[in-house]
This record gives sequence, C-alpha cells and structure tokens, in this order.
Amino acid sequence: MALAAFAFTYTQAQQPGQPPRGPATAAAGHGIAVIDVTYILENYARLKQDGEKFKADVENTGKRFQAEQEAIVKSAERLKTLKAGSPDYKKLEEELAQKSSDLKVKASLEEKNFAEQESQMYLAAYRQLSHVVRVFSERNGISLVLRFNGKPVDANNRDAIRAEMFKTVLYNSPSIDITDAILAELNRAAAAPPTAARPGVPRPQ
Repeated sequence: MALAAFAFTYTQAQQPGQPPRGPATAAAGHGIAVIDVTYILENYARLKQDGEKFKADVENTGKRFQAEQEAIVKSAERLKTLKAGSPDYKKLEEELAQKSSDLKVKASLEEKNFAEQESQMYLAAYRQLSHVVRVFSERNGISLVLRFNGKPVDANNRDAIRAEMFKTVLYNSPSIDITDAILAELNRAAAAPPTAARPGVPRPQ
C-alpha cells in the first residue's frame, strides 16, 4: 500500500535562509485550501482495512447462503422418488417451500444489515477526515477548506460530465491543495490506537 508522503515537501523556489513553503503555509497565506475527498477515501489505510474485512464478511455470508440453497435443491431431488400427491410428497414439498422462503427472508435481512454496515463504515471515515481537516486548518491558520475532485473527467460518462460542469471549484493553485497532507495525517493516526473524541467541542460552521 503506497501511502502519500507528508505533503509539506511541496517546496517552491525560496530565498536563501527562508523555510520551504508547502500546502499548509501557502494555504495559510490565503486562508483557503482545497482537498480531494474522493482521493483520500480511496487511499485511507483504515478505510481500506475495514473495506477488506467487510468484503470478506459479505463473501462468506454469500457462500453460506449458497450452501443452504444447494442443500434445498438437493433435498428437492427426493421429490422425484416419491409419488406426486402422496402424504410424504406433500410434506417434503411444504418443508422445501418453507426452507426456501426462510432463506429468502434471511438473505434480505443480511443484505439490509450489510448496507447499514457499509454506510456506517464510510460515515466513520468521513467524520475522522472532517476532524483531521478541522485540526489541521486551525493549526495552520486556514479558515476555509473547499472540496474538489482531481480525477480527470470521463468524456463518455454523462453523469461525470454533468458533475464537472457544476463543480464548486473551477480552478485552484496546487500550492493550496492539502490533500496529501491530510491523507498522511489520517494514515499516521490509523496506525495508532484510536482515541475518544472530546465531548462538547463545537463543530466548525
């Protein structure tokens, strides 16, 4: 996993003896910064780890349901050995119908559960991202952080073209892009034990 290096190395030509300028100092000079949230979420180490675990859980559950479905199909083969309409035939037919119905209900509930888990996983990652952005901005004197998407637009995707036409940031200087700096802080924090958020801290408006 290639983690972005801490992006204060975005140096520009400097006068001798002056400290190098990076996104934090450049953004602080304007009070404004930009960040590529999509890129960060795609490369956030903790979210990747959680995503791999989530994917494994989904696959294992799918295999379990498939095994149960195959067992029902196998049991259905017994119907061929029984006389249609006989008490044994009707009993087995009812049992298979009930098992099939129960399996569909369980699958539907699991699908809903996984959808909720995925939403909570991304919400937790986004909240952590927002927290790091706030702390980083307050530390570096940045009063406004705008979201942008640095991925080239797909000329064959109508939705992507429409999103490009109505995006908030039309241009930004690379010097105020704090994406790599935020990603580095997130991934560094992901390697440390999580700490509880301080209660009562007002959220920035």
